[in-house]
Amino acid sequence: MVRRTLQDWASIAEIMGAVAVVLSLIYVGYGLRENTRAIEAQTRQAFSAQDMTFFETALDQSVIAMAEAKRQAGEALSGLEQSQLETREHMNFRIFEHAFYQFQKGTLEADEWGRYARIIRGKCTDLPAQTMWSRLKESFQPDFRQFVDDAIAKCL
Repeated sequence: MVRRTLQDWASIAEIMGAVAVVLSLIYVGYGLRENTRAIEAQTRQAFSAQDMTFFETALDQSVIAMAEAKRQAGEALSGLEQSQLETREHMNFRIFEHAFYQFQKGTLEADEWGRYARIIRGKCTDLPAQTMWSRLKESFQPDFRQFVDDAIAKCL
């Protein structure tokens, strides 16, 4: 049996203390990273809410309802009705862009992003969405633009 001296125990305690410090630093680093991700997600949500407030001031729900009814009936739309539908699509695509960003950052579940992606792919034949996208796509983030352009290319 090996007898340990006080010096041996001090060395072992020092090593264990160093390991504990390293593990604590790793834990703190992980916590900081998670906190940063949460703050980024919150900030993005605030931007999204701000965008929605802005767009809602430009939308007239009664005009949109009438335009949708006319579209379904195959009737021609007025300039105002077309503009309102395009503005609504711009708002929708801002929501999609925010969701895309959240998914990329890992703060939106894949299933939830999949739902948005299916809606985007379904919009590739929708005239107001097509018109809005051709006019305003440069105002969206490059990665999101690429995703939508790829979805449109697969649809055609």
